[in-house]
Formats: sequence, structure tokens, C-alpha cells
Amino acid sequence: MIRTVRHIVPIVICNLLLTGNAAAQRVNFGLYATEDIVITPLDLGELNFNAKQMMIMTGQTVAINLLDESTAVLAITGRRDQDFTVTVDAPVSLDLDTLHIPLNLRYAYSNMGATNNTQAKQTSVVVPAGFTSVTFPVLRRASGLPAPPPTPNHAGYVAPTGTVYFFIYGILGPVPLNAIAGPYSGQINIHVSYSVN
Repeated sequence: MIRTVRHIVPIVICNLLLTGNAAAQRVNFGLYATEDIVITPLDLGELNFNAKQMMIMTGQTVAINLLDESTAVLAITGRRDQDFTVTVDAPVSLDLDTLHIPLNLRYAYSNMGATNNTQAKQTSVVVPAGFTSVTFPVLRRASGLPAPPPTPNHAGYVAPTGTVYFFIYGILGPVPLNAIAGPYSGQINIHVSYSVN
């Protein structure tokens, strides 16, 4: 059963100066989780390409890297003794009618028990390019024996929770020569569930 998290947050905002006019470029963020998983966008949950370059013009490419402050960050909280499967459905471009600006997104996660997203970036695992789904434990064990199996739900039992930081970053462009100023947009959907392996 999938429940929809009610927050739709823009994750990409960029202004293009193509014909002398500026307009916001947005990719809306749909967050979907199963059972008791909670997804919380941090730092406004947006990818702001203008933080890297104030004006983006035709022919240009703008990159937001994993360690940049403008990387989009999601905190995903769930049962610490489970594995998450995160699936990303993202567009390959931002669109305005029949015009397209290429968008190449990348992802990373940190499940080492970091207490904030800045610390989590330093211990993050980069998802290989081209992958749109990844499964990992909510709390990674640095060493030792594998974790025991999860405790089954029963009356009065409250499972301990953990938080994973999930990062979204990437490259916008190159902006095509036929691009015009306007609101280019797209939709990114993030689905999180417990792994059933």
C-alpha cells in the first residue's frame, strides 16, 4: 500500500536569461512512502542552479555537485532494523511546450547515523550513474556480524527508528540555442518502501 505524502516541494529553481527576460525553472517534487516511513525535505528541498550561476544563458551548462550547499536533501526516517528501497522517477529535461533543456540528475545517500546533512554528505554513498533504484539498510553497520532479523510487529512493541539522508544533485544544460525565456518544468517522484527480500 502506498500513501502519498502531502507535500509537493519544488526542487529545481533556475532563472534563464535567454532573451533578456528571466523566469523560474522548476521541477516539482512528489514524495511517496509506504507504511510508517516519513520523508522530510530539508533546506527547502530544492536544487537552485542560480546559486551556482546567477544568469544561465544559451549554450551554458550549470552543475550542482554533491558537496555543494545547494544540493537537494531529503531526510528519510523509518525502522532502523529494515532496508529501504528508494526509486526515483525523474525527467531527462526541463520542458516549456516543445522546448527542452537537458537535465542529468545524480543521487547519493548516507546511512551511517549522521546527525545532520552536512555531516552526512561526507559519509555518503554515490548511486552509480544510470541507476534509478537503490536498496540499502536504514542503519549501516561499519563492521562485525550481520544484524539480526527484524523484530516482528506485536502489541506494545515500538520499533527503533533511524534516519537516512538522500541527496539529489546534477547538471542542467547545455541550454539549446533555440531556448526562450520562460517557465521550464518537470516532475520528480521519489518512492520509498521497505525492502521485501
